[in-house]
Amino acid sequence: MTTVFLTLKNIFHGIVAIFMLIPILLTMGEAGDPNTPVESYPESDNPYIAEYLDPDISAHRSGAGLAPQNTLMAFENIIATADTINVDTIEFDVQITNDGELVLLHDLTLDGTSNAEEVFGRKNVFVSSVTFEETQELNMGENFKGDGSYPYRDLRGDEIPYNLRMVTCDTVIDYIEANCGEKEYKYVIEIKSIGISGRKAVDKLYSIITERNLEDKVIWSTFAPDVSSYMVKNYPEISRTADAVEAIQFYFYYRMGWNLQDVNPTYIALQIPYGENALDNLINLGNTEMINYAHKNNISLQYWTINNAEDVVHLTKNGADCIMTDYPQMANEAVQSCK
Repeated sequence: MTTVFLTLKNIFHGIVAIFMLIPILLTMGEAGDPNTPVESYPESDNPYIAEYLDPDISAHRSGAGLAPQNTLMAFENIIATADTINVDTIEFDVQITNDGELVLLHDLTLDGTSNAEEVFGRKNVFVSSVTFEETQELNMGENFKGDGSYPYRDLRGDEIPYNLRMVTCDTVIDYIEANCGEKEYKYVIEIKSIGISGRKAVDKLYSIITERNLEDKVIWSTFAPDVSSYMVKNYPEISRTADAVEAIQFYFYYRMGWNLQDVNPTYIALQIPYGENALDNLINLGNTEMINYAHKNNISLQYWTINNAEDVVHLTKNGADCIMTDYPQMANEAVQSCK
């Protein structure tokens, strides 16, 4: 009952946020003067604000276009191609299992990426309802599509390789840190669990980060306002991105020309959509005017999920700080074309 209540509470927050946005949508059009020059804020101490024309390249969901998302196989691919494909930041999603393990998964249920319905005999299997051991029966590459086919579909039992089984957050981080050589990756880790599970996930992730002295290399995030508040109250030393309500508040203040410092933002980055993820830019979040506003307030703008070169070029020229993409090689080539 408590879980249901907290889920409804998060839905309510989302509805409120949407209604907050409606007055802006009705008067929107394309915000920002396209001729606005990119401004520089060299006094910024935010390490996630990039040099102009040199945005970080983030492997979204560990490079979901190249290998099954949020699997050890995907991280192995990043390490194996590090000499030829630059990745600055590794982004992945975590949730907590019924027995308290922090595992990698984007969707709230296991159905979308694995054969969970077959294994558990039901649809909509929440990761919070199963143990980590139970997840080891799953093929996490079941629905990955590459080159028009599903190369890992129908692998079962011992046929499923170790790197396509569900993996824990600490295993992934330990693998990267042990194999990255001189490369120092940044991490963007999004907590997808909500309510009580979300708060447990925060506690677990904090332990993983601090035990490995990664406090300066990690931004953590959540779209759930209650989980975000828990982060701020208990672990303010870990950098975070804005939650959904804070992101809408930021946009509202930007459009109204108000001073964002009046609300004392405690996040250092915004992760926001662009292109088809922003209703084909019905909401234009990638203009230089807004990026300047963010930088003036010492906030980094990180854009998802940018999977075509034209959008990468547009955002790079407008001063974006991070390009989150399923295809890091494409993004690198597009960024280089701007220089």
